[in-house]
Parts: sequence; C-alpha cells; structure tokens
Amino acid sequence: MTGRITIVPVPESRRAVLDGMARTYFQEVLPNGPAFFPNALDRYWIEPGRHPYLIELDGTPIGFALVWNHPDGTHEMTEFTIRPDHRHRGIGTQAAEMIFQALGGDWVLGVGKNPPGAMDFWQQCLEACEGVCEITLRPPRTARQAGSFSFRVER
Repeated sequence: MTGRITIVPVPESRRAVLDGMARTYFQEVLPNGPAFFPNALDRYWIEPGRHPYLIELDGTPIGFALVWNHPDGTHEMTEFTIRPDHRHRGIGTQAAEMIFQALGGDWVLGVGKNPPGAMDFWQQCLEACEGVCEITLRPPRTARQAGSFSFRVER
C-alpha cells in the first residue's frame, strides 16, 4: 500500500461527501433493507457524543466511520466502510486503529451479515491494532448482524 491514510472529522459543511458514500454503503450492507435516507445520519451533527469521520488516502475520501459515545462512556463503531476498490490493502485496519487510538477506552462493535467476510475482517483487525485488548466475541446485537465484539483500547 502506498499513500497516507488519515481520519478526518466531518463538519456539516462536508456532509455531502459522507452522504454520497453512505448511500452506496447501505446498498451493500442492507441489500434488501430499507432505502438509505440521508436524514438517518442527522444525529451525527446534532447530538453530542457522535463522531462522523472520513477516511482519506492522500486527501481523497475513500471511506467513512461513524462512532457513538454511549452515556456510560463506551464507544460504539456504528458504521465503517472502505470503498471496494480500496479494500484488501490494509487501509481499513490502519484507519480503524487511528479511530480507536483517538478515543481509547471501552468499545462495542456490531458486525453486519453483509458484506461476507466482515466478521473475519474485524477479528483480524482488532488483533492487529496496537493497544486493543480484552477482545471478546459476542452474539449479534441486532437481527442484521452476524456477531459483535467488545474490547478495550489502551493508549
């Protein structure tokens, strides 16, 4: 892999970039589910404790992540994607590690049934990320999930 990976908080002025990627992402992860509506993401610019990030390669957006801080302080990666043409290069693992390190602490992560291989990706990703420990495989948190993980990030 070449290029510089960065995670960038998304101000509302750049929201259209994330919305465009989210439309494609939701078609992939919920092929028979409800249609994507951009207002479903409104809470990330309205409610405190929500963190929308763009994942960029050399300044070009190639993915996004949405993180929610629960009232008890636990972070939840609610959505995460890298464009299909940039997958299998280590970018997802590198970006996830940056997000985990930026926030630290306790995490939960539900893994969708789509795309296939998502559980394997997250298992390998969590094991590879520096500072991630106490990784526990958990049952799905929703009917659309294959499983979930809880873990801690020490910085």
